[in-house]
Amino acid sequence: MNKLLFSLSLLCAPLFLSAEVFSLWPFSGSGGIGMEEATRPAPLWTEKVIVNGRSLELTVSLNRNPLDVCRRNLRKIYPNASFAENANSLLVEHPLKNGLRRRLYLLAIDGVYPVISFSMDLPPSGMKVSEWPSEFPLPPGSTPVMTMRFPSRNAVYGAFTSKFNIRETLPSLAASLQSMGWSSVSGEHLNPADGSGDIFLRNDSSSMLIIGLTPRKEGGCFGTLYQRKNK
Repeated sequence: MNKLLFSLSLLCAPLFLSAEVFSLWPFSGSGGIGMEEATRPAPLWTEKVIVNGRSLELTVSLNRNPLDVCRRNLRKIYPNASFAENANSLLVEHPLKNGLRRRLYLLAIDGVYPVISFSMDLPPSGMKVSEWPSEFPLPPGSTPVMTMRFPSRNAVYGAFTSKFNIRETLPSLAASLQSMGWSSVSGEHLNPADGSGDIFLRNDSSSMLIIGLTPRKEGGCFGTLYQRKNK
């Protein structure tokens, strides 16, 4: 679950070309046919999302080509695109002729056939966070990176960076959530030296919330929160 949530951040946050942590945005090339030949996607679904206040579409697919083949094909078809990658993921970004940017994030997960991909066409500018979701606390020393709302699934997502490490950020987040009526299910915040997230439920069991935290190379941490209301 944390990998899938982190994928959303990569799809919609600014592009950081790093070998360890990067964000998801578009790349540069010719047409959509070349992209389909490169990855051989089998679309799972497309849904409306609201990213930093902008209405966009998110497409999720399973790719028939394995990650190494996708990587080789994409680099050949889009030699001037922006790429960021590690052992099990690849981020590609290119501008489209209509001025939008298409961002594609490929993630290889054990047990998933064989690669899952997330793609979104983004405007050339104006994607800064204007308002942090009222559903979430924002830890002290943190800066919002992005927000996403999923109207069809009654869910909201937020990502932030913090100048404090996981050991300091996780208990702070947990305390704020508990004061808002949430109860921890996994209890990871009680051992922040080893924990990297937590799962919370509302006291009335009407909603679920997931925290995920990742250390940053330059210090501090990157955090995500995802809340979904039970129907």
